[in-house]
Amino acid sequence: MEIVRTTKTRLDWDVAAAKRTVEAWSAACNDISQQAFAQGCLSNTVRLHRLVYRDIRTRFGLSAQVAQNAIRHVASKYAGARIKKIQLKRPVTFSKQCAVALQGGERGRDFGFRHKGVSLWTVDGRIKGLPFHGEPRLCEYLSEWKMGDGRLFIGKGKVYLSISFKREVETVFKPNDAVVGVDRGIRVLATVTDGQRQLFFGGGHTHHVRNRYAKTRASLQKKKARTGSRSTRRTLKRLSGRERRFMRNDNHVMSRRIVDFSRDTGNPTIAVEDLGGIRNGRKLRKQQRTDLNRWAFYELEQFIRYKADTFGMEVIGVDPKYTSQGCSRCGHTEKDNRHQHRFLCKACGYELHADLNASRNIRLRGILARQVLCEDGSLSCGPEARLVDPGSKPGEGAGKPSALAVTVHD
Repeated sequence: MEIVRTTKTRLDWDVAAAKRTVEAWSAACNDISQQAFAQGCLSNTVRLHRLVYRDIRTRFGLSAQVAQNAIRHVASKYAGARIKKIQLKRPVTFSKQCAVALQGGERGRDFGFRHKGVSLWTVDGRIKGLPFHGEPRLCEYLSEWKMGDGRLFIGKGKVYLSISFKREVETVFKPNDAVVGVDRGIRVLATVTDGQRQLFFGGGHTHHVRNRYAKTRASLQKKKARTGSRSTRRTLKRLSGRERRFMRNDNHVMSRRIVDFSRDTGNPTIAVEDLGGIRNGRKLRKQQRTDLNRWAFYELEQFIRYKADTFGMEVIGVDPKYTSQGCSRCGHTEKDNRHQHRFLCKACGYELHADLNASRNIRLRGILARQVLCEDGSLSCGPEARLVDPGSKPGEGAGKPSALAVTVHD
């Protein structure tokens, strides 16, 4: 199995010189786009190459490889519009600050890492020995991973090079019952269980920090509207992105601990709820809407997925319906089973933490999804449960009826 990682590296390069390269690239892309549109939204790379290649190299000073990259970049935009059946009324346009597509790796001629710095193509000629600043894992990527393509762009007055790296990892054997269930929430950010052990991620500190940011931001915005002072604008600019970075760091820490928990318990499959569209068509109070819209559940799932891929593990999505209302022991589903953080089954009297019960239900559905995949090759995403939980104590759950099983096949 091949996994891909992307890292952002800051280059110690003059911004004005970088702008010349970026603007030449964007101007070339716009010119190619106009000619492609005049030819009927041409998305065939070979035909587009014959039409514009020599012209854009001469007019915009692009190297052979970068000119090819620009042609492919524009052709992919028109191909995407055709696949989505979008009727374009005008040519696709590119901003002056769009990222420059560069080819790296073994055959790449546009950039590369040398012992004295980065070697980089520009419209003013190749630069060698350009100092750079990357994340701590960059050295590992350069020595153990295969380098792919890159994107050169300017952000907040600094020049960056975003680079992709690839590596083959051995796929881990995945028993059907070796599944960890992860329930994500707003108050309790995540609850993880393998059937015997559990891990909680409380959200008290996170909510306190985010509410503090919200109050500060609201106060400054009122002051800005009233006075419009420069100091207020500077403060808002300085605070911009701090809350986003704080939440991103929290999700990184949680995802790492969830993957480590799964590895420690010997469970190579992680089951999460498929929460796509959860914000649509819900009538909620203002505070509930605010909490729901600030909930970074998708980012946490993405972090879990890419960290699990590193170890050859698998992340599967299951149907989230009634995971909080269904009993993980007998399968009885009723709205009155849950009272905030307390779950008490009205049928069998089973009592435990509501989020832990939900994570156990997610785990059971993950087990059934793995079983269906093993039997007929199609992954189930319906609300399912198993007659006996392999992670439960001997005799626990024996003779209990399973929950309603609904299996979706391709």
